[in-house]
Amino acid sequence: MIQFIRIRHQFGSTILFDDFSWHIKPNQKIGLIGPNGAGKTTLFQIAYNLIKPDSGEVIKTRDTSISLFQQIPNFNPNLSVIETSLISNVQYGDYHKKKESLDKEFDSISHDSPEFEKILQKQSELEDFANASDLHTIENRAKKILSGLGYKQTDFEKPVSSFSPGYQHRLALAIALLNPHNLLLLDEPTNHLDDVSKDWLANYLLDSKITFILVTHDPEFLNRVTDTIAELSSKGVLEFSGSLEDFLEEKNELHAKLALQFKKEQSYIEKRMEWINRFRAQATKAKQVQSAVKKLEKREKIESPEDIFWNKKPDYSFKYISCGKVSFRLEKATFQYASNKHFTFSNAEMEVSSGDKIALVGPNGAGKSTLMRCIKGEYSLTSGNIYFGPKTNTGYFSQTHTEELIPELSVISMLLKIYPNMSEVAARTLLGHFSFTGDSVFKTVKNLSGGEQSRLRLAILVENPTNTLLLDEPTNHLDMVTRNALKLALKEYPGSICIISHDPDFLKDLCNRTFELSGGYLKDLNCDFNDFLLYHKDELYDIGEIEKKDKPKLEYQHRNQEKNKIKRLQKEIDTIESKISSLENFRREFEVRMSDSSFYSSPNYKKELLEYDNSKNDLDELNRKWEELSIELG
Repeated sequence: MIQFIRIRHQFGSTILFDDFSWHIKPNQKIGLIGPNGAGKTTLFQIAYNLIKPDSGEVIKTRDTSISLFQQIPNFNPNLSVIETSLISNVQYGDYHKKKESLDKEFDSISHDSPEFEKILQKQSELEDFANASDLHTIENRAKKILSGLGYKQTDFEKPVSSFSPGYQHRLALAIALLNPHNLLLLDEPTNHLDDVSKDWLANYLLDSKITFILVTHDPEFLNRVTDTIAELSSKGVLEFSGSLEDFLEEKNELHAKLALQFKKEQSYIEKRMEWINRFRAQATKAKQVQSAVKKLEKREKIESPEDIFWNKKPDYSFKYISCGKVSFRLEKATFQYASNKHFTFSNAEMEVSSGDKIALVGPNGAGKSTLMRCIKGEYSLTSGNIYFGPKTNTGYFSQTHTEELIPELSVISMLLKIYPNMSEVAARTLLGHFSFTGDSVFKTVKNLSGGEQSRLRLAILVENPTNTLLLDEPTNHLDMVTRNALKLALKEYPGSICIISHDPDFLKDLCNRTFELSGGYLKDLNCDFNDFLLYHKDELYDIGEIEKKDKPKLEYQHRNQEKNKIKRLQKEIDTIESKISSLENFRREFEVRMSDSSFYSSPNYKKELLEYDNSKNDLDELNRKWEELSIELG
């Protein structure tokens, strides 16, 4: 597949890789772990040839085809979702450009021209490429992947700009899955995915026969889809077959043994040095002292084991200022986008007392981020009111990076711009808590990875004196260590917190209240998040309530109805897919005939061309039915 041989790469004085080597073999399903800033994103970019290492070689076998999912997508906002999916595909993009060029040539050249034969030959070669690459079915495959990641059929033709950053993240992931590959590099793919989409992605990866390398802050997802853990260091990787928990347990045991061995060795050296220093000045002991010194010099050195990154405790705390009894209160709060005839939420009621830690849950697209922006004051309510306590001071963490950061500034300049009275020493100390050390503080914001940008924004938020925190997906792009440190810091924060997160493990044992926003209505579930997981999680996407006494019976009936429905839908889909396949074969064969100039000599060629045109309409109708049934099947 691919080999990294003696790679060296650094940013400023920070050395990411020094004599780094790693061989990735076929059929591996790897979970790549390491602290933020260890170089996971950089390694992916080197593999994908986006950046070149300072020295060393990257060798790929001829048949290796790589697709990369990056953390922060960048799309043309005016193109539709399906257009973006297709144009971003490596093979289809090339095919589309060449086809457009040939179509223009066809329009400008007469069929009697000697150049016409050459254009037909080019068209034939282009169609051979399209058939070999299966490009005539790519739109169906794109829609199938997009549906799996949570897009509806009605979303496909909407412009990218109409979707939240979370759904643009899903679009970028769909493009990576659609691009041709047998080695897939996934950098935090589960960010912004709800449970349904995450489950679909897990099944996709498990069913695929490709090699993939996964970076994720989600231990449950990582354990589900990978069979190998690879711990990244500057020299290479330590591979371990098994789950993340097994790896951490074994690594911790090894670390404990090394630490004990180092402690014993240090104790022995201290005692010998104490004896040497005591008798060094005595002539009668000179030979013995020299002998003891030589023995110590020849003794094999035992290095102190480095602290394991996932065991580190947070060494920072959020700045807090005292608050009154109530942080804020929503009364009959209603919001509606001007371009939308439906309310995002209506008559929302919420009172947040000092010290409340609230999990705001609900399906994707329900308007949780919009509600939080209304509380922050970025959006104005359509009707209703928000009241803040007289001492309330809010801090806000948005799920997008570009809103708060200036791309051209360095990390430390960004921090000092917001806090101009902070000394450079204090700024470096604060940034050091978030793994910005040495020259990494001089990296420009635009060159930071998603995880690094999140850590910078958290550092900015930590320093801001607050008593109410509004956090919209704060764990996105964070590794397990930084996420766990953040959770501990929030547990110690005495103020109020309202959190949106797709990471249930992060919210467990942190949030003492849970509110659900679904179908335009905000509901206080009157439970902490642990109880929500026990009693309410499965009801999150349900409409209506079921009486407890009738629930078992109704659930049994519902399961049978669902099974029958799934069988019926699958049968219809199979039939339609067979028809689509037949029509596509007909069209491919016909296109081959069209590439032969003798085709136009046939007296019936106009009639056959009409049949070919009609088959396009039939194919479109079948694809439309297939999409509807696939979405209904879920």
